[in-house]
Amino acid sequence: MEGMVPVELWKHEDSGTTDSASSELENEFGAKVFDFPKPPKLIKRIINLANYGKSNGFFMDFFAGTAPTGHAVINLNREDDGSRKYILIEMANYFDTVLKPRIQKVVYSKDWKDGKPTSRDTGISHCFKYFRLESYEDALNNLKFHEDKAREKIIEKNAPLREGYMLQYMLDIETQGSQSLLNIEAFSDPTAYKLKVKKPGSDEYTIKNVDLIETFNYHIGLRVEHIAAPQTFTAQFKREKDDELPKDQNTRLIVDGKIKQTKDGAWWFRKVEGWVPKYPMTPNDGQREKVLIVWRKLTDDIEKDNMMLDEWFQANRFSTRDWEFDTIYVNGSNNLPNLKRDDESWKVQLIEEDFMKRMWDVEGA
Repeated sequence: MEGMVPVELWKHEDSGTTDSASSELENEFGAKVFDFPKPPKLIKRIINLANYGKSNGFFMDFFAGTAPTGHAVINLNREDDGSRKYILIEMANYFDTVLKPRIQKVVYSKDWKDGKPTSRDTGISHCFKYFRLESYEDALNNLKFHEDKAREKIIEKNAPLREGYMLQYMLDIETQGSQSLLNIEAFSDPTAYKLKVKKPGSDEYTIKNVDLIETFNYHIGLRVEHIAAPQTFTAQFKREKDDELPKDQNTRLIVDGKIKQTKDGAWWFRKVEGWVPKYPMTPNDGQREKVLIVWRKLTDDIEKDNMMLDEWFQANRFSTRDWEFDTIYVNGSNNLPNLKRDDESWKVQLIEEDFMKRMWDVEGA
């Protein structure tokens, strides 16, 4: 086309080849770990061309392989002190054996030989985060069915009944409470939610913790501003007379003194602060809703659990200057709405209810 200037994308001397990429990877690991990797130098050249030489931006690689895209972004930032970011996606088992270790190596040193760094003073300040997403197979493997031998005997003799039961009832009703379909009861301890996960490339299974806190942030589209460190508390309780209560329960539970933060307290709290777009269809219009998420471990005593939550909430409210939220999420039933002052308009939502709603919301799908 008139006015267009062709650009030579692939040049051996500055873009590398699969042979040079293999040699580079072998030097980083000290052995051959992958066949025909993409050359980081080529990815680096593509990034510069696509990004018009700018030193920022996001770069996604949906077939990350040996992480040449991450390698290229890190080296570019190393050269010009840039702020480029990468998002890598991979499902093969060499994520653990090649991809993640390579990113760690490239961050530590620019050059490697026989698996050892040759320039230890070329490290770069870098932080990366990775997620393991539940697969379809993992979801199926974590379905739990309620056993009923009499039912099984009946449906085994009737093929049409069995098919209808399996498709219309069993997966809808009988599997409720399975971890992969969201076991609400397990939300009483947000640090202990687990799934049985198949190891890549084998028939072996392992038990993995699910990060409910991070997962819920993604579910609601939270732009995280602060995640507090977990805190554990203990307290002494007593009952005092309350004439406003019915005669058969005319005392109420109160904390005797103040709640105390300790290493091995029975009550555990963790808060997350951030915001979500006020109007999801126009997320960049500047309209925001400020969100507070309160996660806690519940005991078998709901009265004490909610008393501790009230005390923790009040203590944080008065110790924080900016305590203005539109929505407060909490796991477990609670009394927080009773603490709302006349000049406040925040609303409380149960994490379990919102989690379930968003997980199975298929509107517009």
